[in-house]
Amino acid sequence: MTRQEPMLESVKGIDGLWTIRRGNLRATVARLSDGGVCLYSPVESTSTALGHKEPVRFLFAPNHYHNKAIPEHVEAFGNADLVCSDAARPRLEKVTGSQFGSLSALSEVLPQTVTLVEPEGLKTGEVWLVVRRGNEVVWVVTDAFCGIRQKGEDTAQIGFLKTFPKYGLKDKERFSNWVRNRLGEDVPSVVVPCHGEIVRGPEIRSGIMALLDGL
Repeated sequence: MTRQEPMLESVKGIDGLWTIRRGNLRATVARLSDGGVCLYSPVESTSTALGHKEPVRFLFAPNHYHNKAIPEHVEAFGNADLVCSDAARPRLEKVTGSQFGSLSALSEVLPQTVTLVEPEGLKTGEVWLVVRRGNEVVWVVTDAFCGIRQKGEDTAQIGFLKTFPKYGLKDKERFSNWVRNRLGEDVPSVVVPCHGEIVRGPEIRSGIMALLDGL
C-alpha cells in the first residue's frame, strides 16, 4: 500500500486558512494581509506540500516542544523569519541552534480577523491563532487540546493529549480560569489542533468545560 503524501487542504468554510497533515500531526497555514503565508507548527517531511503557490514569510514554532521540523523548513524556506513566544524561545534556540524573533513582526501583518493569543498557566510558551470569519470562530491550538474521533463515529470530540497535564500545565487553576474567561469572549465553532482531528460544532464549549472540570 502506498503512503499518501501530505497535501495542502483548505479548512472548510474558512478563507485564507489551510492545513497540512502527516499521520496524527497537523501544520496550519494562514494567509497574511500583505501577501505570503505564516506556517504554524511545521511538521516533519511536509515542506514540499506548500509548493510555490504562496511565499512562506514566517515559520511559527507555537510552543517549545514543536521543534523537530524546524531544520527542514529553515532549509526549504530560507527567507522566512523564525518566530515564537518569549517563553518558548530559550528551549527552542537551545534545541534547534536557530535564532527566533518575537511575534511582533508577525502580528503586524496578520489580517484583522486573525489574532495571536497566549494562554496563561502553561509552561511551554504556547500561542494560539484565533480566526474570525463571518459567524465562525476558529481556535488553532498546539498541545492544549486535540481532536479525538472514536472508531465508528463520524465527528471528532475535543480532548486533552495524555501528556498535556504533566508536561504542558504549570498552573492548572490559572489555565482553567483563563480558558473559561476566553469562552466568555468568543466560543469556538471550530478547533484546529496540531494533534488529531479538526473539531466542529456547538458542543465544543461544553466539551472544553468538561475537560477543565476534570483537571
